[in-house]
Amino acid sequence: MSTLLRPAAEINCRGSYAHWHNTHEVGNQYGVVVVNAADNRYAVVWLLLAQLLAILPLIAVLPFWIVLVWAASAWWYWRIITVGWVFPIVAVKGVLAIASVAGVYASFGSLFAIEAMVAILVLAVILKLLELKTDRDHWLVLMLSYFVVACGLLFSQQIIDVLFTLLQIAVLLIAQQTMNRDKAPATTLLRSVCVMALQSLPLMLLLFVIFPRIGPLWTMPLPSSQGITGMSDSLEFGDIATLNQSSALAFRVRFEGDLPNPESLYWRGLVLDQFDGRRWTRTAWPARNKISSPSITQESIQYTVTLESALHEWLYVLPLAAVKRSDIYYTAQHQWVSKRAISGRVEYTAKSYVSEALADSDGSQRQNLQLGGNSNNPKARALAAQWQQEISSPSERVAAAIRYFETTPFEYTLTPAILGENNVDEFLFITRQGYCEHFAASFVYLMRAAGVPARIVVGYQGGEFNQRDNYLLVHQSDAHAWAEVWFEDRGWVRVDPTATVAPTRIRLGAEALLSGQSGYLNGSPMSLRRFEWATRLRYFVDNMNYAWARWVLNFDSDAQTSFLRGVLGEISPQRMLIAVMLMGGLPLAFAAFFSLRLPSRRGEDLAARYYLRSCRALARRGLKRKDGETPEDFLSRVTVGQPCWAAWLEMQTRLFTECSYYSQQSPNYKQNLQNLKRYQRPRKWFQKKSKRGLAH
Repeated sequence: MSTLLRPAAEINCRGSYAHWHNTHEVGNQYGVVVVNAADNRYAVVWLLLAQLLAILPLIAVLPFWIVLVWAASAWWYWRIITVGWVFPIVAVKGVLAIASVAGVYASFGSLFAIEAMVAILVLAVILKLLELKTDRDHWLVLMLSYFVVACGLLFSQQIIDVLFTLLQIAVLLIAQQTMNRDKAPATTLLRSVCVMALQSLPLMLLLFVIFPRIGPLWTMPLPSSQGITGMSDSLEFGDIATLNQSSALAFRVRFEGDLPNPESLYWRGLVLDQFDGRRWTRTAWPARNKISSPSITQESIQYTVTLESALHEWLYVLPLAAVKRSDIYYTAQHQWVSKRAISGRVEYTAKSYVSEALADSDGSQRQNLQLGGNSNNPKARALAAQWQQEISSPSERVAAAIRYFETTPFEYTLTPAILGENNVDEFLFITRQGYCEHFAASFVYLMRAAGVPARIVVGYQGGEFNQRDNYLLVHQSDAHAWAEVWFEDRGWVRVDPTATVAPTRIRLGAEALLSGQSGYLNGSPMSLRRFEWATRLRYFVDNMNYAWARWVLNFDSDAQTSFLRGVLGEISPQRMLIAVMLMGGLPLAFAAFFSLRLPSRRGEDLAARYYLRSCRALARRGLKRKDGETPEDFLSRVTVGQPCWAAWLEMQTRLFTECSYYSQQSPNYKQNLQNLKRYQRPRKWFQKKSKRGLAH
């Protein structure tokens, strides 16, 4: 509404009630005081929506009952502000808090895992609704909701998660604005959010590029780490079969040249050489077996591995491999182990000479003959003893074991029968149903009983080639276990009994063999891998995630240093200061100048702007409007002094006056405003005297 012409009819009786309501406290039928509750319903709706969006992405890691707690709390609070329900007393709130903590403990079995801590934070934000009485409480819930949004990125940082996070932040910013803007349209509030985002973009990019990249200051143990990181550091029958229920990505690999033969893609992780009669584990102190990195002198392949975000204690490579990182070391078992668990997403470049034989570096043959010190599995022991007695050559004993697996009707299945105490005997001679760990562990057991040093290796085999961007996807369902046996003339040689029983698994991958079996990807019912028609869509989405991971998530201190050296030549305080001024100071100064110095036209009355332009047009012709002169007085003076402009100015004054009385959403206002803008200069009006019939 123009300050030049403000009609008295503008005063709204409803506005006077709003003023009275905002200056009084409203009491409900129970005597509980709610400050401005009724007037803030619009803000409460946005607050509840922001809360729900902040919680939704965490459903994947938090128990679903937390959503039910939010729904109950939100409904209770809505009834408080609408029909005057009472706020819960202190005792009730105490019971709810204790019950929430007990529920978290029952769900996770601990209160110190990161999921449990996030669950407690979420419940605290939810239950705060039941004591939300003032603007201060409202602001507190909004600020805590930002922490909940940030917690969601602890568990997943894919591009879709980031986009959803932007939506969450936008809704939270809108919810903040509703506290101070009386029922402004959502489009207006969203426009303000977009402007704030554009204003903060230069600073965000500057901080991303120059702010020191540091690792996490703390790490938390995750429950069910096998389900998070994939491969465990121990193995028992059925462990790896469980991983095939997950479609989660383990890592991506980009090769410098052509993709190697799929049958040679054995991603070596850990060596399990300790056996207690039931479970296989790795050497307790691998650092004691630390040796220098292998020297790759023969023709090799080079590739870059990007491990998905988790807590990584070892790396996956194609043997024999050399990796250059300062936070890992190489062991005599030919495995790359981290000096300290690496948290988050890890990327490393490796050079491998793919070989099925590895030199013995620690002389641990005797250790790899142990059978756990018990007398279980007598049939397997007897069969192995027969081979040892009848066959003198270790390589022939290995061949005899392979022939046994070839000639016996074994079944490769995800759902094998449950085995008892003599698990190897039951598998080899009774059920004959198993997965890769059944075949590898039984084979190693037979070899050790036959006097041939052997051990289990766990990792992944194969992968899925993404043809859109030429890289390999290795999923948790590609987890695999195989055996290594030791020969004096060759060293440790890979032997995979699974390749004998189910060659399709090695040649074409796990999905080609297991996709039709029950249990495959059961742990990921919504995965796109279950639908063949979605393959192209899945590759496209993964391309975006991979690009996001390479250029943003993996922008560590080394990448930052390399980038800054490429831009600055060398890193020095003087050049860094110049870079900060160019990349951040000048854009921020430019934005500040136009934000603070130039008058803002947001909220300006357009009708007043166009009318004042008409007045300035007459001023250039010698008729200047006086300060404080009303539109009617100015028109009267023009009519007497310069009657040639009177008809035009009369039309402009009438259009301006009518715009002041009409609603800005009405067709009449829009039509009058358009004509007022069109003829704000008298020259245009005189050129079209014959078309002066304007809508009233």
